[in-house]
Amino acid sequence: MKKLVLACCAVVVIGGCMALGGWAAGGQLYGSYYDGALHPVSETIRDASRFVRDNIFYHTWWEDGIRHSEWFTSDDFSDRIEDVVNDRVDKALEKFNQDWSEAEPGTLPPFSLPKTTLDNICKLDLTCKSGTSNRFTIDSGTDFGLEGDFSIVSNEFDNGTWELEVVANGDEVIITLPDLISTYDSIEIASRLDALIDITLPLYASKIELYAESGSIDAELLSAPELDLTVCDGLLYAYLGGQPDLYRIEAKTNYGPVTLNGEELVGPDSGVSRYDNRKSITAPSYEELEIMVSGGGSAELYTME
Repeated sequence: MKKLVLACCAVVVIGGCMALGGWAAGGQLYGSYYDGALHPVSETIRDASRFVRDNIFYHTWWEDGIRHSEWFTSDDFSDRIEDVVNDRVDKALEKFNQDWSEAEPGTLPPFSLPKTTLDNICKLDLTCKSGTSNRFTIDSGTDFGLEGDFSIVSNEFDNGTWELEVVANGDEVIITLPDLISTYDSIEIASRLDALIDITLPLYASKIELYAESGSIDAELLSAPELDLTVCDGLLYAYLGGQPDLYRIEAKTNYGPVTLNGEELVGPDSGVSRYDNRKSITAPSYEELEIMVSGGGSAELYTME
């Protein structure tokens, strides 16, 4: 038995010496067989080192004030980061929901409004709806503002446009427009679900569109080269800038009246459903006025001159 062990050791030693000699003479040491061929030890070692280099990483991180370190594969570490982020986000949302549920009744979640110093607002799209209340006032101030008891359906300001849809829940909702902006590219204001809108400041724009569904809009002054006014079953009362003979008017009605300076242009008393004076206006400078009463509402307009 001892001789057999010595013989095996001798074979190993002689084989090792021959392998080292062959390698020193420019040969290759083959240590693995796969894909139908022998592969040298150097190739196996190179592939193993590349695998470790590309897939095994040592990471150090801080968590809850404690320093941690560990070896990870790239996928394992990415999964851990994702788990930690999801856990923190879930906890933040739970905290927000808890704070919101414990808030006093009638308080509102935070919302943002455009700022004259940051946002170049040149278009307004405001929609006012009745909730438990129906009173709205659009007034002037130092910056954009929104006050009162209300619910925001949508509130977006981007690319120079402020789109706001708000529901009145208490006494009165006040929307403030800044004094610093003297004119806009376009203004759209809609009264829906019986909302009563009182516009206490003059509006100047290249185009103004008002829509009174079933509530009312009372406008201090509308001044624009293009006016588009629509009434369904509501009431529109407004003063227009300039003289009446400078307006190219197209007025239509399905029933309710449209009056200008006390004279009915279309409606049940005049028996006229369409009025159009555009061919008779020859002034080089004029304003376009389109007004439509599609239901039983009315539009009462006056000019400042």
